[in-house]
Amino acid sequence: MNMKRQINFRQLRKNPIVLFVVIFLSLWLLIPLFSVKNFSEASTNILQDWMNDVDGASFSYLMTIDQPIMDGVLDEQEEPLTFASVILPSITSLPYQDLRMLFGHELPNFPGKDSTIAIAGSGTNVFTASVESAPPEYIFEEEEPEEEVEEPKPEDNDYSDESIFIFNSHNRESFLPYMEDGTTANEAFSNENNVVDLSFTIQDLLASYGIESHVDQTDHYQLLQQNDLTYGDSYDMARNVVEEVAANQDDVKYFIDIHRDAQPHHITTTEIDGESVAKLMFVIGGKHENHEENLQLAAKLHQKLEEKYPTISRGVEVKEGPGTNGVFNQDLSDNMLLLEVGGVDNTYEEMNRSLEIFAEVFSELYFEEQGAVNQ
Repeated sequence: MNMKRQINFRQLRKNPIVLFVVIFLSLWLLIPLFSVKNFSEASTNILQDWMNDVDGASFSYLMTIDQPIMDGVLDEQEEPLTFASVILPSITSLPYQDLRMLFGHELPNFPGKDSTIAIAGSGTNVFTASVESAPPEYIFEEEEPEEEVEEPKPEDNDYSDESIFIFNSHNRESFLPYMEDGTTANEAFSNENNVVDLSFTIQDLLASYGIESHVDQTDHYQLLQQNDLTYGDSYDMARNVVEEVAANQDDVKYFIDIHRDAQPHHITTTEIDGESVAKLMFVIGGKHENHEENLQLAAKLHQKLEEKYPTISRGVEVKEGPGTNGVFNQDLSDNMLLLEVGGVDNTYEEMNRSLEIFAEVFSELYFEEQGAVNQ
């Protein structure tokens, strides 16, 4: 017996990689024993954190490895799960299918580094947070030149009957189902079939609840081109409009900036009552002092959405840092929302269904808040 153990030890010494793995696993399993907290409270308890991150589908797959009788549980999965897609990401917390997020917390200024999930909604984590993409410079090169337009002067408009100001800082964000075949996600920008259509849909839906709103139709992208500015200046261009309204139109109570995400369909879509529905996500700029007020508004809406229509909300994300605008003009009002409606792969049918839900929930909050103010 001793001779066998000595032989095995010698063999192990000849394989340093195997020896390292054995030592690493041994130390890993001993971590909970040295924690000063209970098992349920230990921040270093890797096993517990791992179990909390495993969803039902992944757990079912793990069960089939040991219990063949469980095989078939995942027949209704849209995408088959594999050992690599379940075990490796769960143990290491590395997003093998998303290199942007894999390096996001390690490389300075790498995309994805400036986002914090304040409230995690359906399927939301740091790997599925919102993604903002700028159009390539060649996208609008063949566009026919238009007559130079002046920046609008909102102070000349009368908003006395309109409590909601709806606008689109990225007004040409479009959707792949309405683009030419072969268009990539970062090319999904157009001067038609874009997020402005969603703004008019919300306007009509709110009107059905007795809430009047105004849709700003400023082509911020065209103004960027005319002023030789970059796409990153979009929020500054939109600010010229929003700032005037916030300062001069007391009857406007809420501001809603409508966007679409650049994440793919499986992240931005859910099923409600047997229908495919685009998910909603709230983005808050964390670079200004009063962002907590905007966060509270978004949190209220998220909670109401979750209570009535579970899985439709992706939650609330706070963005700040060198790689993002981080304000989104939300410093101009405590009631400013940046709403991501679906994503680049969603259809109008899917997004219109989600907007119907949003209008229902928003109107409830609106009348609750206005009732409190009137009292």
